[in-house]
Amino acid sequence: MRIRASLLCAAILVMLSPAHPSAAEPPTPDPAGLDAELLRQIEEAARLDRELRDARREAADASRTRQQTADDARIRRENEAERAARQPIEQEIAAERARQAELLDAVTGRGARDGLPIPSPPNLDEGSADPRVAAPSPPLRELPDEIFDRSDDRIRAGAWGNRDELLVVRLILDADGDGNPELIRFIDRKSGQLIRQEEDRNFDGVIDSWSQFEAGDLRSRTLDGNDDGNPDAFETYANQTLVNRELDRDDDGVRDVFYRYRGDSLVEERHDTDNDGVNDIVIVYEARLRVRTEEDLDRDDRMDLWTHYVNDRGHERVARIERDSRGRGTPDTFEIFEARDGSAVLLRREEDLDGDGEVDVVSFYVGGKLRRRQIRDAEIVPM
Repeated sequence: MRIRASLLCAAILVMLSPAHPSAAEPPTPDPAGLDAELLRQIEEAARLDRELRDARREAADASRTRQQTADDARIRRENEAERAARQPIEQEIAAERARQAELLDAVTGRGARDGLPIPSPPNLDEGSADPRVAAPSPPLRELPDEIFDRSDDRIRAGAWGNRDELLVVRLILDADGDGNPELIRFIDRKSGQLIRQEEDRNFDGVIDSWSQFEAGDLRSRTLDGNDDGNPDAFETYANQTLVNRELDRDDDGVRDVFYRYRGDSLVEERHDTDNDGVNDIVIVYEARLRVRTEEDLDRDDRMDLWTHYVNDRGHERVARIERDSRGRGTPDTFEIFEARDGSAVLLRREEDLDGDGEVDVVSFYVGGKLRRRQIRDAEIVPM
């Protein structure tokens, strides 16, 4: 640009400069020649200017290319370094996802991941197991601590029937990540032992089992079999075996069925069929077979039917039925049965008609049909 400006200035000065007078005047120049020279110089200056601009443009392009190449190389190095740094983390995440998927299979069944219905776990209600057999305490699943979310917690006195405040570690497992835990465990901070567990047994997002532990052993369990929020089964355990089971069959908040176990067998079953707080059916067992039932047929809170059974080659057979037919509170009719072709057939009926404790009439049956009667006092039984 400076060269171009100088040439232009020189040309203008030549054109504008006045003629200096002198004694001897030089020859007059040719105007056409001066114009041609001036144009040549102007064109030369323009060419030099273009070359200079081109050179600067090429230099700028080269600089940008070098900078872009350097930036690309730097980005590649940073990306490679980031991938190298991230690889162990990704491997760890993949391994953890694999563990979680394996755990989800173990806890919920394969169908939970495949979008198939989740089968209900066994023994969800008492109907799926023989109630005459004392069930062992449900086993605890062995699960690694790493899969749980942990937090410290305080349990106020009385919240779980505990006399004093408890300091616990709360372990929460949400295997499918839906925000509803399948399992919550409470560990005593002092002893490090499990003291309570809450479960969602059918994996519908609602906790339906609450278990209490003592010295690591199950002591009691409360279940909500129909997921309505109201517990309907209450179990007590000792020596890792069920000893009591109480049910609320009609889900009205009142327990109406009671099972009591001794050793590994049921020994007594009681029912409150009208929810009045008084049992109207009692069943007594020996060797897991009924030996006696008591029933309040008229629901006056007094038993009026007693059935006695015998063990007939591993089967229960009715041997004797006693009835309070007159509402006196004591039996007045006694029926004795015999075994015939695998059935109980009436053999004899004894009746105390006046309630004095003495049998007044004895009726004898053959093949279930009345054959004869014996009457102690004809005045009591008119002929």
